[in-house]
Amino acid sequence: MVRTGAHVYVKYGWEGTTYGVLGSGLTADKKFGLQDKMSSLTLTNNKVNLAKLNQNTVDKFAYGQQQGTASMSFTLSSPWIIGSILGTPTKAGTTPFTYTYPQTSGLPKTARTIQVEVGYDGLAADIVRTLKGGIVGSLSISASVGGLVDCSADITYGVETAPSTTLTAAPSKPAEEFPYTFAHAELYFAGALVAQCQDASLSLAQNAELLYGLGSHSGAAAYKRVLDITGSFKASWLNQTLLDDLLAQIAATPQETVGGGATEFRLTFEKSSAEKIVITLTGLAINDHGVSGLEPVEPVFEDISWTAKTISVVATSAATAEQ
Repeated sequence: MVRTGAHVYVKYGWEGTTYGVLGSGLTADKKFGLQDKMSSLTLTNNKVNLAKLNQNTVDKFAYGQQQGTASMSFTLSSPWIIGSILGTPTKAGTTPFTYTYPQTSGLPKTARTIQVEVGYDGLAADIVRTLKGGIVGSLSISASVGGLVDCSADITYGVETAPSTTLTAAPSKPAEEFPYTFAHAELYFAGALVAQCQDASLSLAQNAELLYGLGSHSGAAAYKRVLDITGSFKASWLNQTLLDDLLAQIAATPQETVGGGATEFRLTFEKSSAEKIVITLTGLAINDHGVSGLEPVEPVFEDISWTAKTISVVATSAATAEQ
């Protein structure tokens, strides 16, 4: 009998200071989001084929680092997965609370790793795989007119032991879980509201790597490099402001960033004043400016791609703790 996604669960939990080990008192019980799906899961042993003189077939195999990858996609319903990139948030206030990423001390320099459990209700026997020492290399958020707010996360992990055959509970639902759509989004760019925005995207890539050491095929630690904050949007072409900004960046005396204020970019997903996610960027620069629709009776849009230096995310929630 064919098994489907109805026989599968995926959940994750935060690891502590020891790579590959869940934090004290924590379990892998969290959802990535609504309509979550693991589109790929691959484990490799980096096999090396060894040949020898006097024959042209493989003589032996040797095995290198254990490394796995997984790709998750889901509908944005809560802010908590952002912590995989920006670290543990600072909680403040009373109900509803605010959770600020990163903390006031700044973006953490060390990687925050996760552990992912994949349970499969097999026909002959159950299979439970535990992906340890996982790091979210990139997290993307996108919204377009008529659609949901889609997210994707690319995960690399360095430790996996033999699977167990005992399924555990399905992931817990967050206290608040709401399917954000394009209608719940608002975009400010260069300090101004983007009118008639058709789509917008944000990508956070921490360029993470796994570290290996002598004595084991499995990963020993994870570290991250420079955080790349990039994105794009498409909106009605109303004026020449952003074109002027792009030209100003390559003038004799360059204008390094656009907006000129503390809030150069703000992307908001809001259900209500008590439940929302506000993403603010500074140090904003335009990568390129494109125009589409220059043809009879078609709407004309400008397409902007950009890069930012810093990010702050403030989530408002009734949840009493990060979930």
